[in-house]
Amino acid sequence: MILLEHHKQAKREIIARFTQLAEVAEAVGMITLARDIRTTRIPKLESERFHLVVLGEFNHGKSTFVNALLGADILPTGITPTTATINHVVHAAHPTGRVMLTTGESKYLDPAQVKEWVTVAGGHAAEVAYVEVGYPSELLKNNVVLVDTPGVNDLNEQRAEVTYGYVPRADAVVFLLDASQALKDSEREFLRSRVLEAAKDRLIFILGKMDMLSADERVSVIDYVKTNLAKLTHEPVVFPLSAKDWARSKDPASGMPELLTYLERFLARDRAQVILDNAAADAARTAAYLENNLGVRMRSYDLDIGELEHRIVAVREQLDTSKRKLDELHVRIDADAESIKTQVGLDLASFAKAFVQALPGEIDKVDADDVKTFLPSFIEDKFKEWAELEGAKLAAMLEHLAEEVIQITNENVAAAAGALAERLGPEDTTVEISVDSFKYDVGIYAVGALGTTVMLFVNVLAGGLLTLAAPILAIVLKSKIAGDIRVQAKERVPAAVLKAAEAMKPHFDKCIDDFARRLSEFVSNAGNTLYKGISEILDRTMFERRERSSEVGTMRTTTTAQIAAVIATRGAIKQLREGLWAGHELGPSDVAADLLTGPPPEDN
Repeated sequence: MILLEHHKQAKREIIARFTQLAEVAEAVGMITLARDIRTTRIPKLESERFHLVVLGEFNHGKSTFVNALLGADILPTGITPTTATINHVVHAAHPTGRVMLTTGESKYLDPAQVKEWVTVAGGHAAEVAYVEVGYPSELLKNNVVLVDTPGVNDLNEQRAEVTYGYVPRADAVVFLLDASQALKDSEREFLRSRVLEAAKDRLIFILGKMDMLSADERVSVIDYVKTNLAKLTHEPVVFPLSAKDWARSKDPASGMPELLTYLERFLARDRAQVILDNAAADAARTAAYLENNLGVRMRSYDLDIGELEHRIVAVREQLDTSKRKLDELHVRIDADAESIKTQVGLDLASFAKAFVQALPGEIDKVDADDVKTFLPSFIEDKFKEWAELEGAKLAAMLEHLAEEVIQITNENVAAAAGALAERLGPEDTTVEISVDSFKYDVGIYAVGALGTTVMLFVNVLAGGLLTLAAPILAIVLKSKIAGDIRVQAKERVPAAVLKAAEAMKPHFDKCIDDFARRLSEFVSNAGNTLYKGISEILDRTMFERRERSSEVGTMRTTTTAQIAAVIATRGAIKQLREGLWAGHELGPSDVAADLLTGPPPEDN
């Protein structure tokens, strides 16, 4: 990223403020926070990566759009749910591939291997955290990362990974709509409840597949979409286009040149401010968390050591209770997972039984040649239809479990933080550790650790799962005698259907077990973070009071200076954020409008 001098100065100041916060955190024993600042937050800013996240429902042509945007067929496309992983596309001198596994390991890929890792048919979705594809695209220069997310039949199934993981951290979000079925109820709800709050100032709407409409239809659809989006967000930025026409012939009337011009100007004008503002906001949250903990230390100086020990014991009791309740969640998760597996097994058995009972009548309805030609595909279609419905039901059950577990986790975090505030919080303020630390960093972002399981269920069950049953369903009917064909079908098909259902059951179970494992990992991480964070405060506070009991005055003076330094840092960060946008008032909608009025003035 080519930064202007005032951007470079802002970046240096934010890094300096983070460094100051890390030094204070380390000095008061908050080693975990200090390490996190130095190993995660500062490097994130230094990398200057700009994340452009693409969202959209299945079959909206998302991968086709991404390929058109990048100028090459980088990602696989098709009429079935293809994208099964989150894909990061980055700039590289030559095409490259790398898969990041859920185990934390990475594996380099030949570009030709990427398809088997990013598609449903590849069968690797459960192993993959994300796939990184490198390509020499102009759009990706200067550290732009294009994040392509899996498309599903219902956007609400993307909540866990996309909503809590990628949308809040995105520097800009591209939301793809289909001109032939634009702005469905599911899309409105997803935008209203999941996207707008996190990214309304960084949201770009693409109205794709315009080539499918007549001239009159295009006018009506564009007007409809803009009018209804305006009810959801102020001055929405909308680009109608045909990615297919652009990819096929670079048609200047495709709408893609206008989008590319917009992105070029948006990235040139706003990307530095967005990246720096996000980092500054993170620094402000970190400073608030640190200030609260320094307040705990200051309060401890007002208590004699006996009273301090008594209060710390009470806080630890609540902390132990909260952690014990979190540990008990593992039992709840396992029990609910088993219950869900049982329910799916019953549904599968019921479907197979009903299908077998109905088949003889269906076979008798058609002539023998049609039975021989179409019966296998008919059975597969029925399985697919059922798998889609069951997949949606299963996704809803698992997400309900996840939301309950996350709520309980946050309640226990709040209880522990509340005990700390009540027993050791400064008399004139409130300690709200859960708000700026756990709720933000654990209660929201760590939900991404659940992985892509929920939002991939419909994709996997309607696509890759059927590959398990397909060989069984490839029924060969050899007789040329009409009566024999029907007899053979009635004899062979029921067994094939039951075997296909039997083959599907373990796959359902594995998906559910994988989800339960990731949910348990989230709870463990939240519990460990909670325990470690508060324990570090209590341990250092008690240690210093015991070892330096005669130096309370000196410690009070030091802590007062530390609090003043952190407050000053918060003030400086607030000023810096205001200054970032001073004299730079153009937002996304202004840049879009500016396309009609000519090139922007040169930056000095």
